[in-house]
Order: sequence, then C-alpha cells, then structure tokens
Amino acid sequence: MSIINQIIKKMKTLSFYLIPVFAMLFNVVQAQEKTQLDYLDQLPEGLELDNSIQRKYIMTTDYFDYDLKGNFLRKRRLTGEYTCGLEGDSARWNNVYISQLDDLESPFPKGMKQDYMENFNYKPDENVLTEDFFMMIPEANIFIKNLVWDVMGFDVFAYSCWDSLKLNKEYHSLELNSEVELAGEGTFENKDIILTWIGITEKNNEMCAIIKFSVMNNPLKVETDIITMTGRSHYWGEVYVSLSVKQIEYAALSEDVVTDISIKGQEGNILGYTVRNISLSKIN
Repeated sequence: MSIINQIIKKMKTLSFYLIPVFAMLFNVVQAQEKTQLDYLDQLPEGLELDNSIQRKYIMTTDYFDYDLKGNFLRKRRLTGEYTCGLEGDSARWNNVYISQLDDLESPFPKGMKQDYMENFNYKPDENVLTEDFFMMIPEANIFIKNLVWDVMGFDVFAYSCWDSLKLNKEYHSLELNSEVELAGEGTFENKDIILTWIGITEKNNEMCAIIKFSVMNNPLKVETDIITMTGRSHYWGEVYVSLSVKQIEYAALSEDVVTDISIKGQEGNILGYTVRNISLSKIN
C-alpha cells in the first residue's frame, strides 16, 4: 500500500471517530445554550426563602449633607450587625454605631455605640412603621429608624414581585406604591416603584439574580415638636438574591433628598440636600 493510500485510510478512520465526537459536542453546546436561555427567561418559580436559617449582615449607611450650592456641611455614618431568620421569624441588631464629621476628606471614626440597640429583637413586618413600635426603643432618632426601615425595604424589593419579573423588562409595581406613615412623625410616598431583573452574577459562592429598583420623585413630609420638613426623594439600587435559597446576598441603595426645613423659634428656612449611600453585606 502506497504512503498516500495509508494516509487516506488513516484520515478516514480519524474522521469516523471525530464525526460522533463533534456531533456530541454540538448537542451538548446546544443543550447548554437552550438551558441557559430558558433559565434566563424567568426566575425560578416556587422558590421559597427558608426563614429558619439564620442570616447575618453588616449594614452601613452614609449621609452627606450639602447646601443648595453643593457646599459640604457634614457627614454621618451608621453601622450595625443585622441578624434575621431567628426563632419566630424575628430579627436582631447588634453593635450599632453612629459617627459624625464636619470634614469631607477625613475617614469616619468607629463612632459611639448605641447601647439601647444591643440585642434589640423584633419581628420585621409592617408594624415597624408605627409609633407604638418605637416605644420599645424611645432613644431611637430618625437615623436609627431609617436603619430599621431600610433593611426591611431590601426585603420588599427582593421578594414582593419575584414571580412578575422578566429579564430586562421594567415592572411597575403598582401594588407597592403608597404613602407610608413614619412612626407618627410624617409621611413618605413611594410614587412609582420600578423593578427590573437585569441579570445573573455570582456573590458569596451563590448564583444570584440582580434586581434593580428605581423610585423617583417621592414626596417627604416630617413634623415634630421642633422641626417641619418637606422635600422630595430619588432613590435607586440593586439587590442580589440567591437562586438556590432565595436569601439576599448583597444589596445597595443610593438616595438624593432635597429638603426645606423650618425650625421652631428660628427665622428663615434651611434649604439643602442629603446624599445617602447604603450597603448590606452578608457576613456568614
């Protein structure tokens, strides 16, 4: 047999083995692509959060105050450890600190511990918006109240409209729009909550759906014995939700609040705005 015939014979034999291999690989790729496309079309139905599993987070909220010309006035940081999935579906705060500085460039110190929040245990539900709820912690100021409200807000964005979300399609969650009471000190109206499932990523070794929220032009009214404040809020952010256990792996929020403040006994109003940045990071 000539060398050329031997080469041809070997090529035919090689082709015999390669054709099934390529066909098998093509089928695997096709199956993978189909599975991914099907999976990305809709979030997993029937996925329930196991609230018997404890989840621990560190929450950090930064406030930056400015006048209407953009001149920096002060900044404030709140940090706290938030644990949920406790007995009776309850949650708990520990190691809550508040620090304040008048220098924009200086790093935040650890701040002052809010001892009244240590081991503060409660059930995170609609009652946290009532005046009666905060009678349990009468020392709580507006910043502590926001801490409690904001972490519950992430749950609302993560879970309330799960079955209605489609990839890259805005969902106007009319069922969530409302004016809410701020523990007897005013109101905040969510005018048009828009949720969008924008994709999938990995966080904390979990595959997660990224749910974007955007809520603009929200009226704000606060009235106490000392101040009267009116204003508007824009806020937006993202929540990362595990596709296997449905727990929040990470969340972030940014907010811009323009305010008109009147202080009793003081002439003239204070006009300005506050920028808030919040992060909720899982630590166990």
